[in-house]
Amino acid sequence: MHTVTQAWQRWFWLIWLMLLPWYSLAQVDDTTAKQQLLAGKTFLQAGKFETAIQMLQSSLIQGEWSELRKIEFLIQIAIANQALGRAEEAEKTLQTALTFAQEYPEQRALIYSSLCDVTIALRQYTRAREFVDKSLRDLPENAPLQVRATVLNSLGNTFTVEAYYAQAIESYQEALSLLKQDEVLLKTRILVNLVQTYAKNSQLVEAEAHLSQAYQLLSQSLPTNYSSAFALISLGELAQRIEQNAEIPLPETVLKSLHHLSYESLKTALALAEKLEDNRLLSYATGYLGQLYEMEKRYPEALTLTRQAIFAAQSQLAQEVAYRWDWQLGRIFRVQKQIDKAINSYEHAVENLKSAHHELSVGYRNALQSFRDSVGPVYFELADLLLQKANQSNNAEEKQQWLRKARETIESMKTAEILDYFQDECLGKDELNKKTMLDSLSLVKTAILYPILLPDRIEILLMLEKEIQQFIISKNEKMLKSEVNEFRFELETKDTSDFLPYAQQLYQWLIAPLNETLQRYEIETLIFVPDGVLRTIPLAALHDGQQFLAEKYALAIVPGLELTYPPRAISWDKAQILLSGLSKEVKPFSALVNVEQEVETIRKLYPETSTVLLNEKFTLKSFSDTLTQQTFSVVHIASHGVFNSDPHETFLLTFQGKLSMNQLEDLIQISRSDNNSIDLLTMSACETAVGDDQAALGLAGIALKAGAKSALATLWVVDDQATMELVTEFYRQMQPGKLSKAKALQNAQKMLLKQYRYQHPVFWAPFLLVGNWL
Repeated sequence: MHTVTQAWQRWFWLIWLMLLPWYSLAQVDDTTAKQQLLAGKTFLQAGKFETAIQMLQSSLIQGEWSELRKIEFLIQIAIANQALGRAEEAEKTLQTALTFAQEYPEQRALIYSSLCDVTIALRQYTRAREFVDKSLRDLPENAPLQVRATVLNSLGNTFTVEAYYAQAIESYQEALSLLKQDEVLLKTRILVNLVQTYAKNSQLVEAEAHLSQAYQLLSQSLPTNYSSAFALISLGELAQRIEQNAEIPLPETVLKSLHHLSYESLKTALALAEKLEDNRLLSYATGYLGQLYEMEKRYPEALTLTRQAIFAAQSQLAQEVAYRWDWQLGRIFRVQKQIDKAINSYEHAVENLKSAHHELSVGYRNALQSFRDSVGPVYFELADLLLQKANQSNNAEEKQQWLRKARETIESMKTAEILDYFQDECLGKDELNKKTMLDSLSLVKTAILYPILLPDRIEILLMLEKEIQQFIISKNEKMLKSEVNEFRFELETKDTSDFLPYAQQLYQWLIAPLNETLQRYEIETLIFVPDGVLRTIPLAALHDGQQFLAEKYALAIVPGLELTYPPRAISWDKAQILLSGLSKEVKPFSALVNVEQEVETIRKLYPETSTVLLNEKFTLKSFSDTLTQQTFSVVHIASHGVFNSDPHETFLLTFQGKLSMNQLEDLIQISRSDNNSIDLLTMSACETAVGDDQAALGLAGIALKAGAKSALATLWVVDDQATMELVTEFYRQMQPGKLSKAKALQNAQKMLLKQYRYQHPVFWAPFLLVGNWL
């Protein structure tokens, strides 16, 4: 239901990180340093993070400190940076601290442990695993029990994000066994992590029991400070989240316990917040109390508390907090059938989300949710209300206005989602400023199909040259996801036609309702703006009972209307082409034996404008040097590519190593001339996992990430010979310069389809044209 945001999770992580046992480590008796470090800790506990950074940095620069003292100063600075949403700065600071810890294995182990937590916050899980392994390696056998427990806690966090829940639980339990009863804060911190892992593993009774244990520990002896209040708020919110996310009915005794624990934690936190006169704490405490009353359907009390939470957040200028309560207010108005008020509140929530995107883009160690899952519901619930308004309107102009507002709402979500996936605030910033909504252009014989997946139905907006038409499909997102996943699984099995019933069913849901309109407007090209799970399948393979969709229409996809260049054709007479590829085996990846022929065939089509980098010549350095020395309109990479739900694990293979998406972006930016982007980026051997819509999001966004107007890529690795034939035919079809890229791809797919051995869509369907289709 309404899960906790990444921003709030980061704050909660921070409060516990502040309580790491650093001060017991440095043995140098330096009164001045201790006083300054104590002052820094006081500022941190009071939530005055900027003040803490300024004071600590000044002290670090001005004093002549031992290495141990420098480590302590840097750790506090890292904590404050993380609190302010500067996870990258926090990592840099911890890396600096590491340089002073070479002779101190205990400190080194703890720094690695903290780096593990920071990189988990950045959702860089492979690096997190590397850091926690180093922490375990450097941990002395005689290290204090608190230190060992802290490292084991980080190990548990790593297992959790890797979805090894049993191992995570074992690590947390071992950490707890090392701590004394009076070590309340660290013990509670580990208990909360354990609770969240139990909840992730659907062990809800165990989660409730350990949450009650954490509350008992906290309620025994906590001082009146910022850390205490946030700890209590976290418990109250977590109790609500366990109930909301439960996939099975909870026993009545467990439900009552969770409600009681949430209420008592939040009331105590509210009393502390009032004593501390801290508006951020007041906003969280009253807001989550309001959510508790919302869950209990006590809407008048929920409304009052939610408004108080909004006021407190506004006075603190905390958009990453305020959006949550505007959203909550919208939900309350919606259930009370006050739709106009609900829409207004949702719109305020979306505006706050835009302002707070950086705050919300930093993940949390136990947050396995994507951006779409965590804050996507705000956008979809608003779009739902706007679409209902459109459907109810009898005024044609008013209906179009409601439909445009619904589409713009989802566009805002798509933009935020792809920026969040790539963790790149500057992604496409210059280009996006130049872009216009595609429906402002002439769509002659072209239609844009814009599906919006809702919990109770699917809505399709069909954008034509002069209007948007609304189609309502009485199938829900859950049903669609099941059908899509089965379709994708069967589609990759080339020896059977078991995919066909799913291909036909999906056609009936997504295309058949539009058929009459598509025929009336003589549509030849369909542009899809896929959403969620629809990103994981090739719509070309949908089947009407007689033929595939690719036989009827030229197809392309765009990640979002505001994430796509206004379409224009490539000037082939001026186009310089970089052809790179890898036909030889580079372990653990197999040889792509037909790549050499693929590259040579394309070179012969464009002999005067092609540059070739093949096998040993296709290295990171040669690729970089070539892009630096010459401007290209087309960049072709015929090599293995893997798209992962973690963008840091997404790469293309060169002869001497992996080319990351960040490296590709940087290199292509170098090749740009007069701010002109690459017209076409081709990657002919990519793959994404079945059902992994986050990996497919990366594939859909690759053109934008690389600074290219369009990209040709594959959802899975295709037979090497089939790839060579289709890709070379794609370039051959474009050679006269008369066909659009979408038409050229359609003709190449149809050419393959006519060959008996390649009739199965596993060979031709996974090729996707992303972005500019002309």
